[in-house]
Amino acid sequence: MNHFFRCAAPLLTVAMLACESVNSTNNEARIPDTENEFSPEAMAESDALSYFRDKALNLGWNLGNTLDAHSGGVSNETVWGNPKANQAIFNGIKAAGFDVVRIPVTWMGHIGKAPDYHIEEQFLKRVAEVVAYAHKAGLAVIINLHHDGSTEKKNNVVSDNGWLSINQARKSEEGMRQVSAQFERVWTQIAVYFKNFGDYLIFESLNEVHDGNWGWGTESEQRPQYEIVNQWNQLFVNAVRKTGGNNTGRFLVIPGYCTVPKHTVAGYFKLPQDSGNTANKLIVTFHYYDPYEFGIAGTRQEWGSEADKNKVNNDFAPFKTKFVNNGIPVIIGESGAVLQNKSGHEQTRIAYLAYVYGKAHENGLTPIYWDNGSITGGGEKFGLFNRQTGEPNSEGSRGIIQAMVNAVK
Repeated sequence: MNHFFRCAAPLLTVAMLACESVNSTNNEARIPDTENEFSPEAMAESDALSYFRDKALNLGWNLGNTLDAHSGGVSNETVWGNPKANQAIFNGIKAAGFDVVRIPVTWMGHIGKAPDYHIEEQFLKRVAEVVAYAHKAGLAVIINLHHDGSTEKKNNVVSDNGWLSINQARKSEEGMRQVSAQFERVWTQIAVYFKNFGDYLIFESLNEVHDGNWGWGTESEQRPQYEIVNQWNQLFVNAVRKTGGNNTGRFLVIPGYCTVPKHTVAGYFKLPQDSGNTANKLIVTFHYYDPYEFGIAGTRQEWGSEADKNKVNNDFAPFKTKFVNNGIPVIIGESGAVLQNKSGHEQTRIAYLAYVYGKAHENGLTPIYWDNGSITGGGEKFGLFNRQTGEPNSEGSRGIIQAMVNAVK
């Protein structure tokens, strides 16, 4: 189905955006000073691929539906039913065999008005506290902008639930300027606040930003959206690097449009130019729940045919060829399969995750499981751990965890 709308005005170049946002906003205004609060920590001198291999960052887990949860336009850690993050959950994740944790963060509701877009310091402190839990447990950590870029489509009506709107940006030059200025300003503040944190802390520019159609359509139809995401990724890299400190060499995660695999290996996706260091510090990401009917919707029970396996092979191999073989690590930032509570499905779910994660490892990719904490109700049930204790929430979950660990170790 073709839901494509062409831009009403040409996109602004990155140089124009950077110039205008700097001129219109004092980049030093009201940014929390962390020089005395956090002492500078050690940073790796290696490139990103060597870092992942040296640290054996083979498997990850998402603290989903927690710091990314929101209601009424305000991020709220417990509003989607999960408890506040604690040390025990990260200790449990590490003990289970995971190496890296992705902590999705939604910042909206804690961002002030233009032109400063001042982030509440208390919220920054809470994010830092959760990062510290993960680091203490021995995990590498990824933080991002998550549902700030949330767009959905119901009954053919598209609505933006966050400020990072690709629809607003593509409508006009002014729309692109406004959204991009806020994006740059928010990342500047985050980067300054965390600039003394060590190499275990990794920044990811944005989440599944799209126009309401989840990346469906031909590559040419998606080109304007691609180009906006490419420009935002470049603004992200520039903003982080110019804050100095450890951010000159921090590892940065770069998504393609909507984090769809085909859009991330396609011709319109561009890695940003990175002036921060001579060694490659960039990481590519995409998300993988294919097939949707099995991975997310839970309407398909069977999986494992030769066609199913070949699809995984064909989806993953290009990432090794294009990126990993050229010294650029790749993470599957979200992946998994829902609990269906149907007879026989548990073993199929284990087989699916073992194969997908094994094939990811074979191609040099690091899969990160999406855990939203949910195991009951009518929604997507991805939960594997008790968020209070850090223990697997059932024997079935324990088996799934072990299957993923075995596939990548």
